[in-house]
Amino acid sequence: MKEGQEKTGVFTLRSLLEKQNRTKLAVVLGAAAMILLLLSELLPTNAVKAPVLATADETAYREQLEKQLQELIEQIDGAGTTTVMITLESGEETVYATDTQSGQTQSQETHVLLEDGTALAQTIYLPQVCGAAVVCDGGGDIRVAAQITELVRALLDLSANRIVVAQRRS
Repeated sequence: MKEGQEKTGVFTLRSLLEKQNRTKLAVVLGAAAMILLLLSELLPTNAVKAPVLATADETAYREQLEKQLQELIEQIDGAGTTTVMITLESGEETVYATDTQSGQTQSQETHVLLEDGTALAQTIYLPQVCGAAVVCDGGGDIRVAAQITELVRALLDLSANRIVVAQRRS
């Protein structure tokens, strides 16, 4: 364009950036953002909603492990009355089944859905045990404590530094 000519258009960049038009630009952009937000709420989404892990399941799993371990330790000669506490590192982890469709240039991976719209669980990993504490009548005897430590190591696949055996207070 030549110096004397000015483009006569409604939406030129220079005219939008002038001070008096900045307010108009802000209003137009705000209205466009609100329309996009409303449209996103109205359109259905195909996202798979993962089930919320209930802490009751995790607690029940931990309590079951503690009870089984307590019953087994009480059978060790010299252990006596036993209380067991286990700590879990993380919650239950679910891996969902996926369906992969591949083309020449791209591939698409989607979750396999059941009739009720929930995702098909392929594998469920139980919480990992990260520590165990055992309090028993015979915990002060080094031989009994060593047997209990070995038992817990073998059952829970824990290193010895994550297992504590102590004598019950009399």
